[in-house]
Amino acid sequence: MSSIRALAACFVALLLAACAPSGEPPATTAPPRPTTVIAAPAPAGTKTTSTIGLAEGVYIWQRLWLPANIAALADSRGLFSELRVLAAQDQPGEGWMEARPHLPSLRSDGRAVRPVIRLDGRLPTLDGNAIAGKAADLIGKWRAAGVNVDGVEIDFDCASARLGDYAKLLATIKAKLPQGVALSITALPAWLESPALAEVLAQADEAVLQVHAVTDPRHGLFDPKQAQAWIERFAKVDPKPFRVALPAYGSALVIDARGRRVGVESESGLPVAGERLELFADPQAVANLVRALRDRPPANLHGFIWFRMPLPGDRRAWPLATIAAVIAGKELHADFVAQLGESGNGASDLSVRNSGNLEAPLPVSVDVEGQGCSDADALPGYRVDRAGGKLRFVRDPQSHATLPATQTRPLGWVRCASLKTADLHVHP
Repeated sequence: MSSIRALAACFVALLLAACAPSGEPPATTAPPRPTTVIAAPAPAGTKTTSTIGLAEGVYIWQRLWLPANIAALADSRGLFSELRVLAAQDQPGEGWMEARPHLPSLRSDGRAVRPVIRLDGRLPTLDGNAIAGKAADLIGKWRAAGVNVDGVEIDFDCASARLGDYAKLLATIKAKLPQGVALSITALPAWLESPALAEVLAQADEAVLQVHAVTDPRHGLFDPKQAQAWIERFAKVDPKPFRVALPAYGSALVIDARGRRVGVESESGLPVAGERLELFADPQAVANLVRALRDRPPANLHGFIWFRMPLPGDRRAWPLATIAAVIAGKELHADFVAQLGESGNGASDLSVRNSGNLEAPLPVSVDVEGQGCSDADALPGYRVDRAGGKLRFVRDPQSHATLPATQTRPLGWVRCASLKTADLHVHP
């Protein structure tokens, strides 16, 4: 494994390990978006006219399901036709860990479910019989609970040099799976350089090509041009159906005072001091790739699997509104609307809501043109300006805070003799 591949494997391992359940309350602001976005936005208003149907699925990657998972499952019913659910992990020093999804919710949902078994790429050896036994146990348990299990997915960041052994491992697993259970695997672009890739794909019924978080983090989380090149090459390796894992999230690479990469923040923060290098999958860049693939899809491309299902408190995941807009080929845009709420003592709370489908920097200012506005105060990130006889909430020029689609951010409060929503004017 080259040094870059080793770093990439470490990045992926850290990223997935960071996706533990979060107990944070719903976020109203998001962290600064990165300068490490590799994308050239398409012209505004660009839409796809393709009628080609490619299936849409989503990864659900929490180890422990919370009520928010159940709500997200219901909210996603009209968007995704299948679910890939983290079921178990095998990690160095920890051994096997089973996730705890809410099986009654998956049963009542009714969509096709594929449990995912995550095998850490740092594991020195793997036991095919043990993995097959774990897969069979999970499938049996989930089916007994009424879940519509149609297969199992093995997610292993295998080094290219070990692909021959991985093919033998997959053969062992497949031979011991219950009859009629499809075997999926996650595939990495680095494998395209190995002659053993064909052996690996021969053992699987389906591959899911991951095109995000697979290179040196300094190059960003996702490069649409590189991803399309990988997809086109992969489609020619094997005629079997394959899908593409697409990013719908951001992460932060944590760098300590000595310049060492010490972790990856994703759904929740890490208790580690250090600089945060934000890595973000630009929705427009992903939309450009999706549009290109829908217009001219490889014959064996059967769909996309999105990583990951967003939950409240998951500050770096795209909201469903953004994923839905990308899938539908809609124009991506932010739309800020000022809102008023009752604060008491004659005062009103002032907030802004992004009612669009794209995250964007908070508004530069909000004018308040009510009658008899005698007092006001702003929350951190904004200040109150009364220049020119106008009352205005002005964003701190040093602030780079953004507001995800469908979320609301409070700005402060104001006291006026008369104030209506129509008296508020947002300046993006």
